[in-house]
Amino acid sequence: MSKAAPAPAGGAATLGQRPPRLVLRVILFSALTLGIGAATLLVFIRHFERGRAEHAATLHASIVAQAVVDRLQPEDLRAPLSVDRQDELERLFVARVLDKETLASAVAAPDGRIVFATAVEQIGTRLSSRDLLAEALRGRVTSEMVSAEVGGTPRRVLRAYAPFRLADGSSGVLVVDKDYAPIASAARRAAITVATVLELVLLSLWLCLFPIMRSVTRRMNRQLDTIAHQALHDDLTGLANRTQFATRLDEALTSESREAVALAVFFIDLERFKEVNDALGHDCGNELLTVVAKRLDDALGTRELVARLGGDEFGVLSERAVTEEAALALAEELRAAITQPCEIAGVSLEVQGSIGIALSPAHGTSRDELLRRADIAMYAAKRLGAPQVFSPGLDDNSPLRLAMTGELRRAIERSELVIHYQPQVDLHRGVVRGAEALVRWRHPTRGFLGPDAFLAAAEQGGLMRNLTRYVLEASLVQLRMWRNAGLELDLAVNVSGRDLADARFPEEVAQALAEHGVDPSWLELEITESVLLSDRVRASRMLERLVDEGVRIAIDDFGVGYSSLGQLKNLPAHVLKIDRSFVSSMESDRSDEAIVNSTIELAHRLGLKVIAEGVEAPEHLSRLRAAGCDIGQGHLLGRPLPGHDVVPAATKLRVTWEAEEDGGADVVPLRRAVG
Repeated sequence: MSKAAPAPAGGAATLGQRPPRLVLRVILFSALTLGIGAATLLVFIRHFERGRAEHAATLHASIVAQAVVDRLQPEDLRAPLSVDRQDELERLFVARVLDKETLASAVAAPDGRIVFATAVEQIGTRLSSRDLLAEALRGRVTSEMVSAEVGGTPRRVLRAYAPFRLADGSSGVLVVDKDYAPIASAARRAAITVATVLELVLLSLWLCLFPIMRSVTRRMNRQLDTIAHQALHDDLTGLANRTQFATRLDEALTSESREAVALAVFFIDLERFKEVNDALGHDCGNELLTVVAKRLDDALGTRELVARLGGDEFGVLSERAVTEEAALALAEELRAAITQPCEIAGVSLEVQGSIGIALSPAHGTSRDELLRRADIAMYAAKRLGAPQVFSPGLDDNSPLRLAMTGELRRAIERSELVIHYQPQVDLHRGVVRGAEALVRWRHPTRGFLGPDAFLAAAEQGGLMRNLTRYVLEASLVQLRMWRNAGLELDLAVNVSGRDLADARFPEEVAQALAEHGVDPSWLELEITESVLLSDRVRASRMLERLVDEGVRIAIDDFGVGYSSLGQLKNLPAHVLKIDRSFVSSMESDRSDEAIVNSTIELAHRLGLKVIAEGVEAPEHLSRLRAAGCDIGQGHLLGRPLPGHDVVPAATKLRVTWEAEEDGGADVVPLRRAVG
């Protein structure tokens, strides 16, 4: 299944088959046509020339009749001729009628009786053709072909009947027998001559046509190659298209043995491609697709096929990376190839790819199953920010997911969801600064579920707006209770992309704040980086409206979307939250520690507060304080608690920092003291 493999068999291969050679067909058909034409022409010319010869014979008979009519007498037609008269007519006919081609001649009376003949045995007999006699007596020269014996030899004779009229008004018929052999020979020679000339002309034309047809054949073959290539390849990138990808996948799954075929199907979708199209134009978007296509093609080996499936979607078929570990390793190679910076229209771009993987036979043995499940895994990769192999839990249309969607809808309607709040600690002063609202679900059969277990169902079931309203309402009620209890805490609530896509969302937030008597500055809305970057223009407008209401904005999960502070500097944000994946590996990975330190420094230069998530060990706390991080959040500083438990915890918790006796470190283990 390499890039250089032969074209697939089956329906697609039919496009590449050659029709019978055009030149050979032209040779056969033209030769047959020329042969038939020559034969027809020869018959026609022979018939034509024979007609001309017969006409000449009848004309000769008419002339002869005029030559002898003045020597004939009326009595010659009424009575038997005397011997002297016969001798006289014999001499006349020999002199004026008979020649080397005229075999015999006779004079017939109107009743058909022969009164004189150069062949004496015919005198007294009657003409056999009464119709031709009658036609001749009406004044027309006629003829017929007869067989006669001449000198004891049977010969073909052209017999002409020429009428004549005597001085007294009587009429008769002069019969002239011409030897047909010279006539036929002349006709044959003329026919052969004419036919030969015409055949030579046609043959010359055919020979001239031969190189033309060879050229036409070559052009047609090239055109067939082009058509076959276009039918199986993408015009823009030159990669295989969806048709070839589907055909090759079907062929790979069709094994002659009964054993299941092991292969991997990758579904790749480019992130922010629409943004490139909108900002730089479709030509630049096409150039970017071409660059990505070449990178994917170069990154694959001889047992992989890459295809453009449409738009900014690509597919990869691999018979090499057939295990989950190997498939994920190949996916990381492909993602690394895609993410390399490229310059389009003078702009340096870093495009990301979400990659979903389905394996055969584990995830399906048919083309439709594998493609659908690779697509499902790709959407999971979009949410999680890393390549994903399909698992049943990712299937949004599985019976379990569908059932959960219905149950979640009822849980929201019946207020069965609970909100826990995780403290956010000021790392400079050691006090609780606020809390983040985290939704939980006490499922009747599956137990206490975190958001990862049901957010995908909410997203696919169209419940994200309902879920955000529920969390916001419950959290604002709790925030009002905290403030009434004298606890000066702020509240952070997560917002989804669907919320920002709804133009009514800012008004809903303002109405809820007013209804519960909450100052807008106490509320912080957290928006994930991926949501902001998917449609920056719309997101900026929505955030500006929220900021106008007095609400603060925090950018959540910063770093997992591969963006930069430079890309986010124009967004109306107040807080930047560093993703827990960077914080958790600070002590073991110098690169992650450098990223965290640089992010904190740059964020402060842009006037942003920084919250570090995932603070779970004293080492994390020590390094974050040393880097100047403003706020920490994690299990070390406080686990998520129900709202009524946050009040005593917050009033009793004060974080103090004391120097270690050995080493004089800036930050030492955390202890709690009653304030």
